Amino acid sequence: MSGMSFGALGDHALTALSEGLGMAKGTWMNTGEGGLSKYHLKGDVDVIMQIGPGIFGVRDKNGDFSWEALKKKSELEQIKAFELKLAQGAKIRGGHVDGEKVTPEIAEIRMVEPYKTIDSPNRFHQFDDLPTMFDFIERIRQVTQKPVGIKVVIGSYSDAVQLAEYMKQSGKGPDFITIDGGEGGSGATYQELADSVGLPIKSALPIVDAALCHHGVRDRVKLIASGKLFTPDRIAVALAMGADLVNIARGFMISVGCIQALKCHSNACPVGVATTDPSLQKALVIDEKKFRVVNYVVTLREGLFRLAAAAGLESPVQFERKHIVYKDEKGVVQPFDEIYQSIIEKKIQ
Repeated sequence: MSGMSFGALGDHALTALSEGLGMAKGTWMNTGEGGLSKYHLKGDVDVIMQIGPGIFGVRDKNGDFSWEALKKKSELEQIKAFELKLAQGAKIRGGHVDGEKVTPEIAEIRMVEPYKTIDSPNRFHQFDDLPTMFDFIERIRQVTQKPVGIKVVIGSYSDAVQLAEYMKQSGKGPDFITIDGGEGGSGATYQELADSVGLPIKSALPIVDAALCHHGVRDRVKLIASGKLFTPDRIAVALAMGADLVNIARGFMISVGCIQALKCHSNACPVGVATTDPSLQKALVIDEKKFRVVNYVVTLREGLFRLAAAAGLESPVQFERKHIVYKDEKGVVQPFDEIYQSIIEKKIQ
């Protein structure tokens, strides 16, 4: 499950997701940038704790990064890794939660004032370039003794090349990279950002994979793809394009009742998903929705294995570039292997 914060989602939604994912087994949930809540821990599920530029959940009362708070979080067994959120496909501007949604419980978790609108920064103040970011990642890894990754949105070939080059040069870097496509969705952002900023996942993913392979560092990092990957066929294509894993937000939101009313920012979600209003949350029955989450995960897996079988494979993890053929708007068919090779020859080198 992609990062979805407590505050953006209510406790009923997160509890249903956590318990459902825990029953499904073999998966994980990302906390989102709002910090770790007890609702993320309700189910027996692995957790990736996301740290955004607002450093919610790992900061002190003055808003400064707290290594002590980070260490305390890392001691929780369910937390398996940490992720620095550099960017998100749907919200390049940084996070936003209206004051009406910031209950005392959420304020305590985020170390902010209750009922006061939160606008998290769109960049970290703890680092400002690749060397300082890699040093920050190293220190987090040393303090927590757990894997550390980054979440990015790719805007150009140079972004991927610079990252891969410095990983090779320094010998450092993240343990995983979550690539969020520009088509990422949210009902709490500006339309122009959601529609037009950042490369879509099918463009960004092969660029990053090719850059890492070309510079000999691909085996040091796992790639997690996200961006409307809510059906088995979309996931299969992402795996074939170079992803090791996928994150899903939209599919899980819908599984707990989201009707895409686009009122996420207003605390007036009519189905009780993206709201902290107790009366509205009554619409979301946890003991029903958690089983819908389980069913969604199970049917995704079944669909993936059907596609693998159709391609003559034993498992979806065996999908490769050769299994994709691209047809352009003129009907011209081109194997993805050739497209991938042209990326390396023309842009990555």
